[in-house]
Amino acid sequence: MSRVLRGIWSRRGALTTLVLMAVVVVGGAVTVLQFAEAADTSRWLTAPLLLLGAVAVPSIGAELAVARREEIGLARLRGIHGIRLWRFLLVEPLLAIVVGTLLGLVVGAVGTATATRTWLDDAAPALEQPALVVAAGIAGAGLLIVGLSAAAALREPLAVQVSTRRRPRRATTLTIFLSVLLLVSAGVAAYRSRAAAGDPDLVVLLGPALVGLALGQVAIWVIRIAARGLTPTTEKRGLGAFLAARRLARADDLVTPIRLVVAAAVVGALALSGAVSVSGWTREQAAVEVPGARVISTDVGALGAVELTERIDPEGTHLVATAIVRNETRLAERRAYVDAARWDAVVGDFYDGTPARAASDAIDRLDTDVEPFQVSGDRLTVSMSGLEVPAVRTFTGPDGEDVRVGGGGAELTLRFVTSANVSGAVALRTQVPADGAAVTRSVRVPECADGCAVTGLDVGRDSRGLIDGSPFVVLLERLELGKDDLLQRAWVPDPVSVQSALNSRFFRNYEPPAVMTVNRPDGLQVAMLPSVPLALDLELAEAAVPVLVADQDEPVALDLGGDERTTDVIGVARSMPLIGSVGLLSDIRTSAVGSGPTVPSAEVQIVAAAGTPQAVLDDVAAATGSSWRTFETVREELGERHGGAQSVAYALTAIACALVALLALGAGVARHLRDYRRDVASLRVLGISMSTARKAGRAELVSLTVLVVASVVAGGWLATTLLLEGLPLLAIPTAGLPLDTTPNAWPLALPALLSAAAVVLVGGRARAVRAATTRPSLLREEEVR
Repeated sequence: MSRVLRGIWSRRGALTTLVLMAVVVVGGAVTVLQFAEAADTSRWLTAPLLLLGAVAVPSIGAELAVARREEIGLARLRGIHGIRLWRFLLVEPLLAIVVGTLLGLVVGAVGTATATRTWLDDAAPALEQPALVVAAGIAGAGLLIVGLSAAAALREPLAVQVSTRRRPRRATTLTIFLSVLLLVSAGVAAYRSRAAAGDPDLVVLLGPALVGLALGQVAIWVIRIAARGLTPTTEKRGLGAFLAARRLARADDLVTPIRLVVAAAVVGALALSGAVSVSGWTREQAAVEVPGARVISTDVGALGAVELTERIDPEGTHLVATAIVRNETRLAERRAYVDAARWDAVVGDFYDGTPARAASDAIDRLDTDVEPFQVSGDRLTVSMSGLEVPAVRTFTGPDGEDVRVGGGGAELTLRFVTSANVSGAVALRTQVPADGAAVTRSVRVPECADGCAVTGLDVGRDSRGLIDGSPFVVLLERLELGKDDLLQRAWVPDPVSVQSALNSRFFRNYEPPAVMTVNRPDGLQVAMLPSVPLALDLELAEAAVPVLVADQDEPVALDLGGDERTTDVIGVARSMPLIGSVGLLSDIRTSAVGSGPTVPSAEVQIVAAAGTPQAVLDDVAAATGSSWRTFETVREELGERHGGAQSVAYALTAIACALVALLALGAGVARHLRDYRRDVASLRVLGISMSTARKAGRAELVSLTVLVVASVVAGGWLATTLLLEGLPLLAIPTAGLPLDTTPNAWPLALPALLSAAAVVLVGGRARAVRAATTRPSLLREEEVR
């Protein structure tokens, strides 16, 4: 045990790095895994972290093996082989990995509680069985990787193992094969991300790390090829540049970790780009759901919402009524209605800077000044006179009784929609005199006492169930509900009812009058049909309804009740308020003329503008019995409902990957710092000044920094363009806005700058040589040792 403890202390630098690496990989994997489980997203979002950890650990294992070269050589000279030698070699990394794994579980538990409490509703369980299994798997894989690295040291010739100097070696066939395989894997991941449908597989989720590692490998090749090519040129232009080029072409203390730095930065760039895309989507989709500062739901129907806004906000500057029929399974009927007359005053510039701005600016063109026919009263009064009344005829029935047919029996039915969004009708029967005298009748209509919207009128014969084909023309001289005159509006016959009479098997040769209705100054003239009541509609209900359309081939306007209306397409947009990328938008008032009740599937809402007085908000809340939802609340709900937490999980992965890269870079610097100082001491023996050595070190750092920035920007752009669309960042609803995955500047620039800063700061420590640490006597002291 004492030998083990002494060995751990003598190799504490490399073992500490291994412990920290295990802590980061295990802690990050557990946090992301537990968070993904709580957010109900893919557990394989941890894949990039596991891959980068698998790439980073071999260098640490190789460092441990190199640090024990002499011990391995002496053990072999003493005849220690096989299991004893492996035990002798792996006991220290095993202890380091176990300690790192246990600490990583603690870090993962804390990270899980913190992340889920911050971004999800409740804190998830700190540790569950899948997380423990993954932690054990990471520990086993880490020990295996270290063992493979140690195996390479065991296979070295004995003379190399007892040598005190390490020299760069040419890349082996296996190394070249793995590098090429990395490039191919990155291409396969990009292809599968763009071609595969459904949930992404493991290769796609590994794609960002593969692209980053591939770009990092290309960067290594570029810097070394360029350095080798520039070595003869710099030899004649300056000793500092020559030394920098020579070292970049041969050394690997700063060059090799660049691969991991670039890969982690690419993963970070993709995570940032994904977060920006998700944030932009939730902002735009929330604007679709809530076209203002806040929204409240109501169940009084679309017309009831319009009446409520007019009563509480008569000036029309704070409130606007809307209704949405989502129909995500029948997109041809997906539609929304807005109070176009109030839209500009209430919504204003809310959509500026969004894809829906053009559609929002065009909504005022939907206003046709057509209003639904709203009346109030509790009694319907009708005055009717006969212009052509059929004579009474008598015939003998099947049982020998006398049956009277014809005469002036008439029945009038008024159809309406109440303020509670319920359809209703009231019928009135009367006998029209044949001498042309007017007869007046009335009937109570309690449903319209608080107001209702007239939707139609039926006028038919009251022949006691028998069909009469005699001409019957009446004049409605008076038609009033309360104090409202229903004859102020023009009425037209419904072609469907006329066609029903023509299709009757009892009147195959029936020829309807050329004019069924006449809106006269003294009343409404109606020619009744022989077999069915004549349905009359308001003339304005036959007018074309202006609509705005998004992604519909043959748009058809529907009124509030779901019946088809004549359609006038005035504009086509890619994105629109309320309905987003698919649907049809029309004026709520125009669509209410002659319409039945608002369909039950409609979501009727009242939108309030920013700056609406609190008194107005309170009045609406009291009238609807609901509470207001703010724009930000809806935006958060959208993120939670459609998987916005996935971008958070990927961001956590990116942070862990960055820590892995920093550890690898720091380990590379610490691993070769002694060699670099010895090289500078050798240069000083040859008479080369410290300033020249510092100049060479600065040239190395500048070259690597520029290369890292270029590689990260290129890799981030490639990863965002090729892979972001295929990652499970959001579950876009059927008719939701598309996720914009276009690369943005700052998500690419920020990781590039951070990675450059890491290279400068950490790498600068490796090149910060002082006279005391690089004195020529250092070489003699090492030879003595």
